[in-house]
Amino acid sequence: MRRREFLRTGLTASAGLALAGNALARVTPAKQKVIIAGGGLAGLVAAYELDKLGFDVKVLEAQARVGGRVHTIREFSQGLYADAGAARIPSDHDITLKYVREFELPLIPFYPAENKFLRYRDGRADPVEWDKFAEATAAVMGLGKPEHWQKIKGGNDLLPRAFARRLGAKVTYQAPVVKIAQREDRVQVAFTDAGRTQTEECDKLVCAIPFSMLARVEVSPAFSLQKQEAIRSARYDSASRVMLETKQRFWTNNKLNGFAFGDGAEIWDASFGEPGTHGIIERYLRGSNSTDLIGRKETDRASDSIDKLSTFFPELRSNFVKSVSKCWSEDPWVLGAWAYVGGRLQQAGRAPEGRVHFAGEHLSDNSSWMQGALQSGLRAVSEILAAPAAARATTI
Repeated sequence: MRRREFLRTGLTASAGLALAGNALARVTPAKQKVIIAGGGLAGLVAAYELDKLGFDVKVLEAQARVGGRVHTIREFSQGLYADAGAARIPSDHDITLKYVREFELPLIPFYPAENKFLRYRDGRADPVEWDKFAEATAAVMGLGKPEHWQKIKGGNDLLPRAFARRLGAKVTYQAPVVKIAQREDRVQVAFTDAGRTQTEECDKLVCAIPFSMLARVEVSPAFSLQKQEAIRSARYDSASRVMLETKQRFWTNNKLNGFAFGDGAEIWDASFGEPGTHGIIERYLRGSNSTDLIGRKETDRASDSIDKLSTFFPELRSNFVKSVSKCWSEDPWVLGAWAYVGGRLQQAGRAPEGRVHFAGEHLSDNSSWMQGALQSGLRAVSEILAAPAAARATTI
C-alpha cells in the first residue's frame, strides 16, 4: 500500500500517527490553520494531535465545558460524583487507555469484586453472583468478566479536561458554529461569541459536532447529496441517568454491593471505590424508559426512581438526600445519547467534503463509546495529513 493511502485509511493512534511526523513536512509547506467545531473527545483529540504536529488549531465549543457526552456530575455531598454520560472503559479500548496513561489519570474498577449483585426476576430482586448478574444484563450489554471494566478515579470527564488543559487558550467556549462556507482555497467558519457573530478562515475544518446539530448549520455550497442524506438519517437513541444521593451506603449492611439489573434499568453504586459515608445509587435508562423522563420535573423523576428502586433497596426512601438527573434527549447540543450512521451511508457520513473533515462517535465502529470518538478524531487527523495542502473545495 502506498504511504499516502496508508495515512488516509489509518484509524489507530499507533499506526496513523506514527507516520505523522514524516508526513507533516511533505503536506504542510507552510503552517496550516485548522478549526475544530466541537470540543467533545473527537474534536479534542484531533486538535491535540494536530497541535503537536505544528498546525495552528482552534477549537470552537458550544458549551461552557468540554467533553460533550463525557459529563461528570459533582453536585453531591462529601466530594462524591457520578458520570452522567460515558461511564465505563473496557480493557480492550486501547486508544482510550493510551490517552488515560498519557495524561497520568488513575483508573479504578467499575464493578466491585465483593458482595452480591441483585437481579430482578418474577417480581422480586434476588442476590446473585457476578455470572448470574452478567447473564441478566445480556439484553443490553455483554459484560464478560468484572475486571474488564474500569473508570477514571475522580470522573471520566477528567480525560477531556486533560486535553483542554494541554490546549489552553486554543479552546474557545460558548462559541457554537452557525455557518460553514467553503471557498477554493479556504473555509470560512461563522460562530457566535458573547452574543455576536464572528467569522474566521482556516485551511481545513474538522466538524466534530453531532449530526443532529450539524443539520442546523448553514453550509455553502451545500454538502453532497449523500452527505446530506447521512446527516438527515442519523437517529440518536435516548438514554438517561437518575442519580440518588443517600445518607449512608446501607446496602453493604445486607452484603450487597449496590449493583443491580431489572425493571428496565441498569443500577450502579456510583460511589463505589470512593471515601465517605454518603452513597449514590445511579439508575441508567435507555429507550422508552428514558423518553418517559422527557419534560418531567426533577422531583417527579426522583419519586418515580425511588418507587421503582425500593424493590431492590427498601431502605432507599428513608436514606434519600437529593437527586440529580440527566436526560440526553433534552440536551440542546445533541438531542440524544448516541447514534450510528451505518449501512450504505456510513462511508458518505465519514468522507471529507472538500476541506471539511468529519469526526464523532456516530462516525466510528465503536458508536456510543469514548473509543469511537477518539478513533474518529484520529481518522480526521490522518485525512488532513494525507490530503494535498492545496486541496480544492468540493462544488456540488
